Amino acid sequence: MPKHSIFLFAAVLASFLGFGQDNTTILKGKVSSTKNDISNVLVINLNSKRSTITDSLGLFSIEVKLKDSLRITAVQYLPKEIVISKSHMNSSLITIQLIDNVIDLNEVTVTPYNLTGDIDRDIDRLYLEPTVTSYSLGLQNADVTKMTQSERLLQEADRGKYVSLQTMDEYGKLNEILSYVGLSVKVNTHKIMNKVSGRTKSLEEMVKRDENMALEKKIIYKFSKQTIAKHFNIPEANVNGFLTYCLSQPDFNELSDSRNMSEIWKYLDSKSFEFKKTER
Repeated sequence: MPKHSIFLFAAVLASFLGFGQDNTTILKGKVSSTKNDISNVLVINLNSKRSTITDSLGLFSIEVKLKDSLRITAVQYLPKEIVISKSHMNSSLITIQLIDNVIDLNEVTVTPYNLTGDIDRDIDRLYLEPTVTSYSLGLQNADVTKMTQSERLLQEADRGKYVSLQTMDEYGKLNEILSYVGLSVKVNTHKIMNKVSGRTKSLEEMVKRDENMALEKKIIYKFSKQTIAKHFNIPEANVNGFLTYCLSQPDFNELSDSRNMSEIWKYLDSKSFEFKKTER
């Protein structure tokens, strides 16, 4: 065989093998557990740095290629890593079983009840009054969400309409004497003064700030500061500042209303680059 033919054949073969190694596919998987919640579990491709989050059923999809390493992590589970094999690539759906993150304590002291830890012995000596709640008492509107202090202040400052019409029969005898129903205009000076003075706007900002703080706590609970710091390459000491930076962005407001953790994680990913530039 001529030398130039051998060279051409080797080049084509090398290109084919190289293409095969770089070929990517969308891997579909399901995270499973016997006890804990399987939603919002973080799945990271350690090679491409791409990431995704499981849905309420534990399902996810992520772009991978052969021999990529996937890391699956959540606060309630022990971290797990898998290396993508040909069987993974050819499977329509892979299942990943996670192990609960159980913290073993060497010694536990329970006060003030002087419990021994032996349930059989403690159950007879321990008596607690039943917890009285609005639910246990069967009170009306027991399922209504409790308002925060800032929400109550805003409701008080912005209550009612600016202007309303009233009939004169609300004043009693006046209607009887004149024998007809008249109309009067009522101006809500309290609401107008709060609006003009800026108190209403200040309270609205306070409510939004409280909502952001609650959402920030929820994000940290779901993913932990360690995971956020490691994935976005941000010092753990700066994680709170990073979340505050993201939550203060105007385009985050619509996203935060949905409370979709998958979309919020993607948003944090996109904003991490901007935040690191501001820290330089």
